[in-house]
Amino acid sequence: MNKEGIKKWWNYFIKVLSYLCLIVLFLIAIFLIIYILSSQVARSKGEYPYFNLYTIVSPSMEPNIKVYDVILVKRVKNESDLKIGDVITFHTNVYNTGGYTVTHRIYDIIKAEDGTKYITKGDNNQRPDDGEISFKDIVGKEQFKIAGLGRIQFFVSSKLGWLFVILIPAMGIILTDIIKLKRIIKIKKEIEEIPTMNNIRRIREVEENKRLLALLERSRKFNRKK
Repeated sequence: MNKEGIKKWWNYFIKVLSYLCLIVLFLIAIFLIIYILSSQVARSKGEYPYFNLYTIVSPSMEPNIKVYDVILVKRVKNESDLKIGDVITFHTNVYNTGGYTVTHRIYDIIKAEDGTKYITKGDNNQRPDDGEISFKDIVGKEQFKIAGLGRIQFFVSSKLGWLFVILIPAMGIILTDIIKLKRIIKIKKEIEEIPTMNNIRRIREVEENKRLLALLERSRKFNRKK
């Protein structure tokens, strides 16, 4: 492949990569908008969102759910939908979690006069959690996990991640547009020079014709003298 072909391939690659990044960011933005709006609607009704995403930051559920795994949690409508062994996300006043939720497995279910109580335990913990939680404290039940997705989340939220995800694709598109603009200017210049080149050719043809006529005239004079 020659130099021109490599340059053309590289420009095409940068263009495709930049647009793919923008499409992914656009889809993520749409998902986040829908997610935020649905969460606000649910909270305005005094409910937990129907679906929620949580990034695991504690090793208490390893090896089944590891740090940086993202879990999708679905809201539970009835107590009958819960059983021992289910992984749930809940709020607790026992630990100082800074307002964040906890994701552990249901270890036991106790039927009490003041309602059903749930004992939870992390798979990696030696004993059950202190205290009990009520049904109203449960945000939802785990549906599935996406292994390691949280690493991308933390990377994107960092300065380096922001630079990689936002600025680099944007610079790629700007660079591609600059290259396009240079090509357009070059083509325009070539088009504008076409009449000039034609005029130069015509002038040269006229001069050549004059020279030939002069030679022909000299030849005739020479023949007459003979």
